[in-house]
Amino acid sequence: MGCWSQEGARAPLPGTVGPRGEVLVVCSDEVWAGEVGDSLRSVLQRPYPVLPQMYMENYEPMFDIVRKPLEEFNKFWKPHRNVIIIDIADRKDSQIPSFKFYKAKYAMGQTYAEGKATNQHDLALLISERAQELEAHIHSKEVKRSAGVSKLSTDEAVQRDILQATGINMIVPKGSYAVELDSGFVWLDRQQTRLKGSNNHDVQQGILIHSEPYIGPEQFSLKYLLDRRDAVTATRVHGPTEGSFMSVERRMLPTYEEISFNGEIAAEIRGLWRMENDFMGGPFYSLTMYDEASSSLITVEGYTYAPYFDKREYMREIEGLVKSCSIRR
Repeated sequence: MGCWSQEGARAPLPGTVGPRGEVLVVCSDEVWAGEVGDSLRSVLQRPYPVLPQMYMENYEPMFDIVRKPLEEFNKFWKPHRNVIIIDIADRKDSQIPSFKFYKAKYAMGQTYAEGKATNQHDLALLISERAQELEAHIHSKEVKRSAGVSKLSTDEAVQRDILQATGINMIVPKGSYAVELDSGFVWLDRQQTRLKGSNNHDVQQGILIHSEPYIGPEQFSLKYLLDRRDAVTATRVHGPTEGSFMSVERRMLPTYEEISFNGEIAAEIRGLWRMENDFMGGPFYSLTMYDEASSSLITVEGYTYAPYFDKREYMREIEGLVKSCSIRR
């Protein structure tokens, strides 16, 4: 989708602007202080699922919100990565409350939505009814953007080794190295240094790939997948302390959802991990799928260890890497 310049030639849309995970809401002060503002905040700023501090006062929200009145929605703000326009007016086009998504209106890859109604109450109800759709739509775009950034700088050698060993093709960002890599198990580790205050701190991200023969649908249950993960990590994923190993943190129940992935049903799990006999821990994201060609159950998952930093965007990055996978045989 493009726009037309004054000379009549098609001009390409610019790229999006704005920090990761940020949503720009354009509406009047009255609307923002009223029912519609309440509905949007309820949707956009609920806790990001299954992070260590999600039940604390300083939880990480799904998205950060910036609010601007319509008169300030200028050429600086129009290419923002996620834009929601709220229009409350008594006009013909707003008689029936509506909330619509548009593709790349002012920038390539932009999420753009417009909500219209003659009064706040009707639109607030509609936003609440479509809360899950709104949240999922913006989150999915953020995950894809993150994967797109990772794809700009990849380790093609490691990607090739994983494909040859497991039949899995996926994005492997530069700086990743294989702790283990064979046909039955892959553990990639990526260490980065980030500045906070006046000190540098380490951020660790990891990818795990493992599989087993498919026997029956009970293997897709949450309990089975968590037990299987623990069995794998107890023997294959060790920490820095002698006798330490990764396990699922069971005191906070992981979330489980069946999703459509690459046209097939897959099991999606978000949870917390901890290092037994050590003090490490953090969030993980797991995707399990059935491969008919090999009659096997394949799990691709990732985790983050970033004790000094917020983890939301690191986990969106992990989810983007995991969801970049495809099975090649």
